[in-house]
Amino acid sequence: MDEPGSSPQSVFSDRVKINGAVTTQLTLTSEGKLRWNDGEDQRCLVLEKQVLGFVVEGTKVVVKTVVHSEGGCCGCIGSREAGLVRKDFVFEPVHGDSLNFWCQHLRDHLDSFGRPKRLLVFVNPYGGKRIAPKVYLDYVKPLLEDAGVQITLQETMHRHHAKEVVSSMELSIYDGIVCVSGDGILVEVVNGLLERQDWSDAIKMPLGMIPAGTSNGMVKSLLDAAGEPCSPANAALAVIRGHRCSLDVATILQGETKYYSVLMLAWGILSDPASQQIQIVKIQSSHNC
Repeated sequence: MDEPGSSPQSVFSDRVKINGAVTTQLTLTSEGKLRWNDGEDQRCLVLEKQVLGFVVEGTKVVVKTVVHSEGGCCGCIGSREAGLVRKDFVFEPVHGDSLNFWCQHLRDHLDSFGRPKRLLVFVNPYGGKRIAPKVYLDYVKPLLEDAGVQITLQETMHRHHAKEVVSSMELSIYDGIVCVSGDGILVEVVNGLLERQDWSDAIKMPLGMIPAGTSNGMVKSLLDAAGEPCSPANAALAVIRGHRCSLDVATILQGETKYYSVLMLAWGILSDPASQQIQIVKIQSSHNC
């Protein structure tokens, strides 16, 4: 077994069995890559992009990944994801005493990415074509579990339910809020956060979206900004990887009533226009793409 830092780009290197068959030298590089030889081919996993998490099973380390397969195979997340596959790589150190070293180094690298570990997930079972529960079970839940994320699931039961929950909940126990829905639940969440007494801190809560509505205009814009196609799996991966971008929020005053908008604003001439007053301001918030 080589000691950590045994080569210029090596953080840790050791002889291991890969998937129970091949015995080879596995190296974790300072760039955050796992490298090994598979016969005449050199294999590589990029921790930040491809590795979701890992678990230990006895003397084995099971690395949970998402990789691309041109032809697709068993484990494909979905046809719209163009061969995006959840795949486990199992390696067993030849030297049993190196197992803890591997786990520590892998954990340190994954933790350095600042990924969320505890998420509140809203699922709207009534919006659009009512596909949100299936989208959550097929795409979101498996990927979040592979990444070791603790999930608190909340189905919305009526209009403004998400707004009511976030307006009074304890935010500090979560690293972010995810909406499996169309654009409506995100608007409710933003309104709930901005109606809190601690709104200036609450609006800093990272928000994520998974497309499960009719048009999904907001999440399409966010994923495009991240360079990703609009699909539930790619949206879930963006949340896991902690991709963030800023979002402008508009404040609309209608008499004594205040609304907040994050996507669009429409207005018309009413029968009593004197009673209508509209004011636009910008509030910077941050959320997951």
